Amino acid sequence: MIRDILVSTNIKEMFKFNIYQTAKINAMKRILTILFIALLCNTCYSQNKIELNLTKGKVYNQKMSMVMAIKQAVNNMDVNINMTINGSTAFTVTDYKAGVYDINVAYTALSVKTDMQGGQSISFDSEKADEKDVVSTSLGLMKNKPFHMKMNRQGKVLEITNVNQLFTSVFEKFSHLAPEEKQKLQGQIEQSFGEKAFRNNMENMMSFYPQKPVGKGSTWTMKNNIVSANVEMQMENNYKLDEVTATQYLISGISKMSSPNTDTYVEVNGMSAKTAITGDVTANMKIDKKTGWIDEAISSMSLKGSVSIKGNDKLPDGITIPMEISGKATISAN
Repeated sequence: MIRDILVSTNIKEMFKFNIYQTAKINAMKRILTILFIALLCNTCYSQNKIELNLTKGKVYNQKMSMVMAIKQAVNNMDVNINMTINGSTAFTVTDYKAGVYDINVAYTALSVKTDMQGGQSISFDSEKADEKDVVSTSLGLMKNKPFHMKMNRQGKVLEITNVNQLFTSVFEKFSHLAPEEKQKLQGQIEQSFGEKAFRNNMENMMSFYPQKPVGKGSTWTMKNNIVSANVEMQMENNYKLDEVTATQYLISGISKMSSPNTDTYVEVNGMSAKTAITGDVTANMKIDKKTGWIDEAISSMSLKGSVSIKGNDKLPDGITIPMEISGKATISAN
């Protein structure tokens, strides 16, 4: 009898213990489940959709400065050229529909300086008040003459219009120039500030936006082509989200540049030429979290290769010019 009672008591205690253990295990499972869900949510929230979020009616300013050194070997003689290009641009958002921004773009300041061997220097500046300096005066006349651009939230330029009005006031000012002089002047301006040049600059500068949300440490690749003075370069841009602060995304990038058609001759300054150039561009960017606009971007470029000119009246045997190009560019929103 006593043994039966003891056994019964033990069974009850064991039953209570099992219930307690089961409850404890179930509670632990619930805690682990909650922690797992929290971890998943934290992962979700750490993903960042980096894209433009501009406001209609606002003006977004941008300053650009580039210092570039070009080393060439012509007929076994070294020819070194240093260039400094500065510009300020205002982007006014006039509308936003279906993921596309309508933006009025206007240059607010432009300058170009070229230093050559022997102490020679040529400079043009939109702020220079000298009507004898045709190029500087032309840059001044181009100031605050808006043209139109359509761009999506990933920074892709969809359309550029009304760029020709930049040149209209220039040719009105210099109506006395002979037709060939006007054509030459227009060619010079278009090469640096025309539609193709502007599109290339924008697409190269805004190519970093990822196509999907990314987290700290994420990497992505974007490809684009740029064309300058009929010389085409192919770019493979590899980006990484290094850090996310309270106000900015910090992004680094390494771009591989190369000539895609090294055996193809194109018309450059009235001559047939082909290019074979490769190199790297490294960049560090600070992107505003609220607007997606570039707060600051600093890039360094190092290229090497050659330009081959086909034989012509001036160069019957043609010529191949080895060259090295290095440079640093800074972009800021101030």
